[in-house]
Amino acid sequence: MTEQRQVLLRLRVRDFRNLHEVDFSPGPRVNVLAGDNGQGKSNLLEAIDYLGTLRSFRGAQTDELVAEHADQAEIGATVGGDGLPHEHKIRLSRSGRRQVQLDGKRPRSRAAYALSMPVVIFHPGDLHLTTGAAEPRRVFLDRVLERLDETYAETLAAYTRALASRNRLLKADVPNRLAIGAYDELLASAGSVLGQARSALVAELGPRVSDFFAEISGEDAPQLSLRYEPRVEPTVPALRRALTAAIDKDLARGFTADGPHGDELMFRLHETKARRYASQGQHRAIVLALKVAELQELEHRTGRTPILLLDDVSSELDSERNRRFFALLARLGGQVFLTTTQPKLILVEAGRMDFQVKAGCVTAVTAG
Repeated sequence: MTEQRQVLLRLRVRDFRNLHEVDFSPGPRVNVLAGDNGQGKSNLLEAIDYLGTLRSFRGAQTDELVAEHADQAEIGATVGGDGLPHEHKIRLSRSGRRQVQLDGKRPRSRAAYALSMPVVIFHPGDLHLTTGAAEPRRVFLDRVLERLDETYAETLAAYTRALASRNRLLKADVPNRLAIGAYDELLASAGSVLGQARSALVAELGPRVSDFFAEISGEDAPQLSLRYEPRVEPTVPALRRALTAAIDKDLARGFTADGPHGDELMFRLHETKARRYASQGQHRAIVLALKVAELQELEHRTGRTPILLLDDVSSELDSERNRRFFALLARLGGQVFLTTTQPKLILVEAGRMDFQVKAGCVTAVTAG
């Protein structure tokens, strides 16, 4: 499959967080967004990411994205890379409503829209992928898979609804075992799809993440491995048996313990758990390697090179890891947006454009 680079040709933002009136044309390769803290650099990346994912990477609700003085926010973009440019437009209201248009029309599905502008983002909160609980790691896998397969998103939604219903019944003052068991078949069927898809994705990502981690970390880097560890084998019979066998324990707990909602994505360095033993620099290198692997997987499976967004990527990388990471970016190609308070830390020269972000405004920085 021939890859097509997705390129953000023009971005227009009005009253999104502190971005009152932004209209700028980034370069096709590396765009460095520099400025002091609190000026709107991360807000700009959030706007670009929202255009591609229809989600806030900070977990913000729709009304929270609208500037305090405004009733609505707008984000628009011209995106090229596969023939004629496409026009994206999103309107967000303080009431929580959202209108999404692709080339002047409502997209047929969220997955179809996401494919029109694939993005991959790294932000400091992503360090929870290796340092925190298992849920963010499961969410990471689910969000990659949702962009690759519309039916996966539908299956995940069906599983989540059934799980919530079963858990409500488990908490009832007088539990109805027959009603609880009625959800087991759906949970087993949908759960097997989720578990097998996640396991296959980890098998694809694992070698890439390991190689990129080694490239960023250098010759003395410990061997990194990824493994998907399900609580129950992700097959319909195994999940069905587990749910039936655990009914008494689930009633005592008040929730369903077994299933893909309890599975783990494990990172190991020389077979020791990275969550406990990796250094801060190693954690950051692991997550960056994971994000680059995500970008390559999306590129491989969709034929489109995503736009890469990097928020404060250099703050906790030592100089050598920093140098190797930017060498990796140069080799990969694709359009990149990076935020920083210190432009000199961004060790990129070829194809670079610099922008200053101050008080929600974006201006190009001329050379010299």
